[in-house]
Amino acid sequence: MGYVFRLEDAQKMERWAMTEPGRTVVRLERNLLLRLWNPPSPQRVLDVGCGTGQTLQWLAEQGHLVTGVEPSSDLVRHARKNLPERVAIHHGFAEDLPFSDNEFDAVTLITTLEFVENPRAALAEACRVARRHVLIGTLNKWSLTACYRRMEFLWKPSVYRHAAFVSVLSLKRMLEEVLYGSPVCQWRSCLVFPLWLTRHLDRIENHPFFQYQPFGHFLAMRVDLRPIHRPVQEPLMERVVGAGTSGTPRSCWRLHGRPVPSSPPGRGGAGRVTHTSAETP
Repeated sequence: MGYVFRLEDAQKMERWAMTEPGRTVVRLERNLLLRLWNPPSPQRVLDVGCGTGQTLQWLAEQGHLVTGVEPSSDLVRHARKNLPERVAIHHGFAEDLPFSDNEFDAVTLITTLEFVENPRAALAEACRVARRHVLIGTLNKWSLTACYRRMEFLWKPSVYRHAAFVSVLSLKRMLEEVLYGSPVCQWRSCLVFPLWLTRHLDRIENHPFFQYQPFGHFLAMRVDLRPIHRPVQEPLMERVVGAGTSGTPRSCWRLHGRPVPSSPPGRGGAGRVTHTSAETP
């Protein structure tokens, strides 16, 4: 289950996001997520670990049909009270989502993987219920700010003592295990400099070329999902035009993409289908 945020934890982060440098930090993170995702039309989106619903409200303002899931009952009640009725919020856990396969176009995990007990299970569930994309926003363990966060709880209470930071490589390794192969993904990062400098370096941090590096505090990744099994597109039996003089269509079996012609007249009877094993050359 991992660490479940208390209401006071979430409200403290909300207050920080409404002041500087939090306001600029949140705007840079969202700009980066949109740059990576860039959906062509409104999507059905599930936000895992939605907290008080800030990301849900932002996505709803973009025109998406949004749903949230949150393990804290207090935060679920708080979000339902402050968000419009059209935004559905469910109580549940990232490792066991209460939804059907491919129920959403996209699934977002924004500052969620750091606090779950089993990040691989959370990624597997996100890939199960998503049809097109999984959008990840996580704190990067290779950043200077991550070093500060890991030591911060030594002199003051901090939720980051419960966080397990990840990197680009560790995230890709988990996705390889979940998707049974190399993931199709794109990633960027921002917030390279200390957060208190962010407001003064806004234009640099927001520049697309500056985000092609693995050392920003906020790591964003878009995973493109592919079906594991290829659906059958052709029928087993087709009508094929034969090479006879009359040009009469003949029925045949299609084996390994090659038609097996019917027996010609005089050899086994006209129009009779010859059944051939798969090993026949």
